[in-house]
Amino acid sequence: MKRTLTLIVMLGLFVFTQNAFAQKPAASPLATVKQMIGTTEMELVYSRPSLDGRDVNELVNSLNNGVWRTGANTNTIIGFDKDVMINGKPIKAGRYSLWTVPGNTTWKIIISSITDKWGTAYDSSGDVLSFFTPVTKTSNKVETFVINLTDFDKNSKDKGNIELAWGNLSVKFPVKVNN
Repeated sequence: MKRTLTLIVMLGLFVFTQNAFAQKPAASPLATVKQMIGTTEMELVYSRPSLDGRDVNELVNSLNNGVWRTGANTNTIIGFDKDVMINGKPIKAGRYSLWTVPGNTTWKIIISSITDKWGTAYDSSGDVLSFFTPVTKTSNKVETFVINLTDFDKNSKDKGNIELAWGNLSVKFPVKVNN
């Protein structure tokens, strides 16, 4: 009887601990994109928030020109295994964080050498490059935020645009490599 009771208690504890530590799907799933641009590998690591009934334009306006981690959870990482040009400016090979200051007509893009920040803990001391790029309103509706390489030049194979898309907004900026 004592053994049966011990077995039942142990089985109950096992079931309880399995349920207590079970992982739930992330509200903003982590994405990793690896893309070749010529002979250079680009990597993007970011979490993808969904609109979930919210209006992207209201979200942009609510930031009041504040710095956004360009995704959810931890800061977005962008990396290159060789030197590149972003918006016509040189960036050394390495891993960087990507921050933005969303606006109605332009977004400020910030590339930072500080890659270990959580959430909105932006630190301007690591800024490597910053510039403004226009916002385009599209007829598409992107429910879950996405960053991708678009407009890849199939002839020269050495350039494209990094696009940030969410809701009806698209923000693009050029990246160029040396093949």
